[in-house]
Amino acid sequence: MQNKACMARHIQRSQERHQQKLRNMKSSIDNKCPRGGSHLKTKAKKNALMEERFAQIETENRLLLEKMSHIMRFKGGIDCTNDSAKYSHSLSKERRKRELQRITKDNQKILQRIQAARPTYNHKRWEEEAQRNDEILQNICEFRPQNCRRRTQEQEDDDSIFGGYLDFYDSTNSIPE
Repeated sequence: MQNKACMARHIQRSQERHQQKLRNMKSSIDNKCPRGGSHLKTKAKKNALMEERFAQIETENRLLLEKMSHIMRFKGGIDCTNDSAKYSHSLSKERRKRELQRITKDNQKILQRIQAARPTYNHKRWEEEAQRNDEILQNICEFRPQNCRRRTQEQEDDDSIFGGYLDFYDSTNSIPE
């Protein structure tokens, strides 16, 4: 501009417009919640898994319906035949049968040997030894032992009457007064 007064007025208006814009300016920071992703709302993976499960259930239902209709067509007969048994033969069936018979015979022989074996322990001799040991114990002891294996009827009668009181005075046969 060629005039100083016009130039000054132009600068002043520009500054006032600038000041006015600064006062009327809105914030440039967005404080709102972010937009939700569409993939979170649709849940595509879950829906795909559910679709796959429903398809599997539908297939199983169809197979079950076919089996039921087959049963109804053939008067409800039970199909219990195993067709695979016609063609399968055990090649070692006879050998296993012979082996089982051999084992059974061996077990019977062992059982007969065990039953025919004579015992190595002589319980009568044990009883005789126990009786001899009791006699030796009676001879060695000064007083009659409390836990003697063999007791006579007289000893049991004495104990029942006096409650074992006479055991101590057995040698003198006298009762203190």
